[in-house]
Amino acid sequence: MLRSHHRYSRVFLALVFVMVAAFNVSAQAFEDLNLIDSPTAGIIPHGSYLLEGSIGPNSGLLFGVKVGFHDRLVVGASFGIQEFIGRGDIDVNDKPGFHARFRILDESMAGPALAIGIDTQGEEAYDESDGRYERKSKGIFGAMSKNYYYYRNISFHGGVNYSLEDEFEDGIDFFVGMSLEVFTGMTLLLDYNAAMNDDNGDLPSCRTEGKGYLDTGVRFDYRDNLRIRILFRDLIENYKRDDGVARSIEIMFIDYF
Repeated sequence: MLRSHHRYSRVFLALVFVMVAAFNVSAQAFEDLNLIDSPTAGIIPHGSYLLEGSIGPNSGLLFGVKVGFHDRLVVGASFGIQEFIGRGDIDVNDKPGFHARFRILDESMAGPALAIGIDTQGEEAYDESDGRYERKSKGIFGAMSKNYYYYRNISFHGGVNYSLEDEFEDGIDFFVGMSLEVFTGMTLLLDYNAAMNDDNGDLPSCRTEGKGYLDTGVRFDYRDNLRIRILFRDLIENYKRDDGVARSIEIMFIDYF
């Protein structure tokens, strides 16, 4: 078993090296809209569109598109598919996701950027009987972001949210995180979501152990419009319906109309 883990580690490191060496890396191509699971105060430029695709646990696919308006407003939609690879039926999520955010304040030397918005896209499958995703969507949120430069970029993010998946358990939640540029084109990500709106173990709909979700990942930016992210969710095994870390890969492409 230990030898198998070492083999996987070598494969992952080789993949990282190939990705960095094979492409023209660049500085951050565009602002992060989400650190990993948590929103930031980032936006995309006026007249741009962002295409997103990811593959994760249970052969789950997630596709989305977002459009930027007036360097202040972003709107978009997404939908997910489960059990795409393998045998048997493909399960399409019953509800598409909707996203909108408005940046209230731009970042300045004195203070962070501030944005408010709504995001109804959760993680993994949508459970119609419980009226929720396996990891709840953020719902209504407020987020702030501040970037610093000390030889490399380091950014801090945080905010509060209220998920609209509140049929059995509700409440205010909070999230914090950071990103650290290792070298040009490669950034490490760290994200913590308290999941206080999903921690009542007496409820059958509860999905967590009450520890919150700790996620990490690495982001690669290529040229000015392509981004690849390798993500590792739930490092402290908060999700109680399955064991281990949830791994996923995301690809993002931005362009202009």
